[in-house]
Amino acid sequence: MQEWAFREWLAARSWGLAVRYCRAVAWLLPPAALAANAPYFQGDGWPDDPGFLWLLAWQVTAEAVCIATVLANRWLPQLRGREWPLYLFCAVFMAMTTWIGLADGALRGDLSLYATGSTFIAAVICTPRPMRRPLYALSFAALCVAAWLGAHGSVATTVAMLVNPFCVVVLCMELDRLTLSRARALYGETRRAEAERERADSVLYDLLPVHVAEQLKQDGRAPAVKYANMGVLFADIVGFTRYARRLPPDALVMMLNQVFSGFDGLVREHGVEKIKTLGDGYMAVAHEGASSLCGLALAMHNAMAAYNQANGTDLHLRIGIHAGPAVAGVIGTQRPLYDVWGETVNVASRLESAAPSGATLVSAAVYAQAAASFAFEVVPCVPLRDCGSVKGWLLQASAAAAAPAPVAARA
Repeated sequence: MQEWAFREWLAARSWGLAVRYCRAVAWLLPPAALAANAPYFQGDGWPDDPGFLWLLAWQVTAEAVCIATVLANRWLPQLRGREWPLYLFCAVFMAMTTWIGLADGALRGDLSLYATGSTFIAAVICTPRPMRRPLYALSFAALCVAAWLGAHGSVATTVAMLVNPFCVVVLCMELDRLTLSRARALYGETRRAEAERERADSVLYDLLPVHVAEQLKQDGRAPAVKYANMGVLFADIVGFTRYARRLPPDALVMMLNQVFSGFDGLVREHGVEKIKTLGDGYMAVAHEGASSLCGLALAMHNAMAAYNQANGTDLHLRIGIHAGPAVAGVIGTQRPLYDVWGETVNVASRLESAAPSGATLVSAAVYAQAAASFAFEVVPCVPLRDCGSVKGWLLQASAAAAAPAPVAARA
């Protein structure tokens, strides 16, 4: 599986580099060809040199190949990252390189374009399968035949003509091995970097809401946002201080970690945001209303009961929920933490303090938003610090759970 992923990555990377090179050549080749062909047009009429006609044909074909590659990449996106288009391009480009080696070498004795094209294939168009070396061998064989025919059977002349092409081919074969090795090393480093980034992102997304984390990554800051109807939940373990006196510190931390880790899972299930833990307290918010927090509160009570049954303890939660305008955001640059501010937060905290042990006390705003989905019991007078006495509601169950079971019809 890893080898297949490497081949896909390498094919996509090499194809992208090839397209970029073709785009540059498509722009640069016409003026370069005009400059190179200028000496042949100094006389009167069309040059009748056969070598020049071959060179001109190569220039036109090379321009067409480059333009076709760029257009194929633009209009046929399914070719990107596929191996067979890369192999086809590599074979065509090697054929074009051999052609210019034969045409320009015979015309001017200049193999610079042949060397440039060959080294480009070796250093840039790295193919997942080892197909470049056979292409080099075939290209050199074609040059050998042309040199033998051009030297009219003279061995010494043939060898002299092939010294430079032979050096180019040997260099390209070594570059081929080096390029593939470096590509594997680069792929490994890229994968490790991606894994580290994913690990860092995972930690960041656990600390901050996703939209805040993304904004911090992009802009380096996340301005505070005002919400017109944010639900805020506070939960506290009743009698925790007295219970903690009987436990050593390590056992106490283990107990809190087990309980709060279970709450973290419930927070994810209900699609709300955990804000923080405060000793034995737990705070969560819902950005749009408080109905989902009511479901979370019931699940937290059930989780606490399950913990008691598994560990022989008798711990209970006290939960308060309120909804209203609030501001949420990140303050500071060192160890940034997402938090919520506003009177809505203060009221939710005071509802939690006033809630009976093992119960969830909600405000009138929460009751109005969740009455259709949950069953409540009214509490006519709830004393809240700095707020006087207000009407509250105790969350009983979901509406579906509170509804009486249908009576079976008699036969």
